[in-house]
Amino acid sequence: MSTQHRKVVTAGVLTAAALLAGAGVASAAGPVTGTGTGSGAHGVPAATVIHFAHGATAASVKGTVGPGEDDRYVFDAKAGQTASFHLARSTSAQTWTLVGPTGPAVHDAHSSRQSDFTYRLPETGRYYVDIVSTRPSSYRLDLSIPASTKPAKPTKPAKPSTGTEPGNGGGVHGDLPVVAEATKIDFPAGRTSASVTAKVGPADRAAYTFEAKAGQRARIQLDGSSTGTFALIAPDGTPLHTTKSRNQSDVTVKLPTSGLYRIDVQDAVHTGTQQVTLTLPRR
Repeated sequence: MSTQHRKVVTAGVLTAAALLAGAGVASAAGPVTGTGTGSGAHGVPAATVIHFAHGATAASVKGTVGPGEDDRYVFDAKAGQTASFHLARSTSAQTWTLVGPTGPAVHDAHSSRQSDFTYRLPETGRYYVDIVSTRPSSYRLDLSIPASTKPAKPTKPAKPSTGTEPGNGGGVHGDLPVVAEATKIDFPAGRTSASVTAKVGPADRAAYTFEAKAGQRARIQLDGSSTGTFALIAPDGTPLHTTKSRNQSDVTVKLPTSGLYRIDVQDAVHTGTQQVTLTLPRR
């Protein structure tokens, strides 16, 4: 997308940037200028930082996106802050994804709330917002992040959150503990397949990482409770498979880039053992 398609509008009375700087998190600097033309088949999209003006806790970005394009924005935040998103879009064919610093996707194309979504951020670090559409469309994304890290009071009783559900109208998500450490999947000598097991449930998740090269095909099999789900996150934070994807038992994905991939496993309903089998044939 060309630079003239994006601009930023800022408003607010408190400074998020000062809080982030004090927490050791890089804050945005300079206006949003737009850096990419969308990716689609062309590779990983360039990212544009969402800038919060001095003294502001809200910012807006707008642009156009079409088939095969992906507009990516990033922002830095502190664990416990509440982010509110409002997407004004010209067509329902347009959707967006939110991925945290270590995954998995907490909002994706399958989420029912594509216009308004509020989420209590579980980790300190960089968050990724990707906007896509199956046909030419325009959008305006408003993002508000109050400086306070105190939980917001929901306007209605909130259901227990998995951290990946769509918004519930006023409740705040992201209450589950975040997996801070991931276990690396090691392959036995001469083997291209390995299995790991973990106990997961509504209050527990498990995370694994593996190294791979661009073009390799990773097969991930999940065996355990029928309500178990997993997410696969690329090295750049792009979700390749989410907990909302229909197939959660046996998935093969062609990996787009070389680097460290992450698998997050969870079960929002039952507590039990899940087995993950990763097969990564050599190219």
